[in-house]
Amino acid sequence: MGVDWRAGWPLLAGLGVAGFCVPKARGGYGFEVAAAVVASQELGGALHGSPYAGLIASVHVLAGSDVDAPAELVDGILAGERVCALGILNSAADKSGGDGITGVASLVDGAATADALLLMAPSSLDALLVAEPKAWTVDPILPTFDVSRSCGEVRLDHVPALRCSGGTSALPLYRLLLAADTLGGVERMLHRTVSYVRDRHAFGRPIGAFQAVQHRLVDHAVRTRAMSLGVAEAARMLGDGSPRAAREVALAELAVSSEATHVLHDLVQLTGAIGFTWEHGLHHYERRAHHNARLGRNPRSAARSLAGFEGWLGRRSHER
Repeated sequence: MGVDWRAGWPLLAGLGVAGFCVPKARGGYGFEVAAAVVASQELGGALHGSPYAGLIASVHVLAGSDVDAPAELVDGILAGERVCALGILNSAADKSGGDGITGVASLVDGAATADALLLMAPSSLDALLVAEPKAWTVDPILPTFDVSRSCGEVRLDHVPALRCSGGTSALPLYRLLLAADTLGGVERMLHRTVSYVRDRHAFGRPIGAFQAVQHRLVDHAVRTRAMSLGVAEAARMLGDGSPRAAREVALAELAVSSEATHVLHDLVQLTGAIGFTWEHGLHHYERRAHHNARLGRNPRSAARSLAGFEGWLGRRSHER
């Protein structure tokens, strides 16, 4: 978990992690959603401070839009020198474009240090690019719940923007990568907890030798595997362009957002008093899982979206 994550970001970008969902013609690898998901899991497990989900979804839109986004911006993102954050506009925002955008994006990961901002409406297929950082203001969200990243409320007042098309898969991709980030944290902490119960002794035995501990860890391993399969299937369908991809993303979100925090909270219990200390760090993963559910969709909104896809609610309810 590093505060100055941008210092080392060009090294990671040099490995290609920023170009997994960028067309090959623009210097990327195509729409390799599964690879982006794996990268997001690893970054989540490391509590990396980058707004990876928003960055990947943003550059995917910018590089694939039929409107020419600034070429230097896309090239800079792929090189790790520029960062584009993704924000979801509130429903009351004025996106007419006549005098620019006026409105608020309530929760934007990485807005304070971003070089550009891609703004989307939850039900829109278009996106609005604001390429001048001085054009928006950011109110940091304090107190900070997830200390591994920085989020803020972005305010815009008649800000010029470039309308980009091709954003159909941007929000599903963004939300899936957030779920993968949470999953990576759960996998990392489950591994650490298993190692801990092997080394921690009580009554002359490793606490992992007690069936009560074993059964709880097995249950968590099964839940984690189920989350992993859901995320992988959603990544496969989204990468293949399946018409059921958005539904599978909502299902993966529901599985991760509803299970991850419970698993992580019980892992804190299994590590005993040390799990509650600031230095041990397990609580950082629980904080991040809660925050990812706010950035994407919490269990209630994911369930409502899934119900909409099944036709149990009114029209367009699954787009909320």
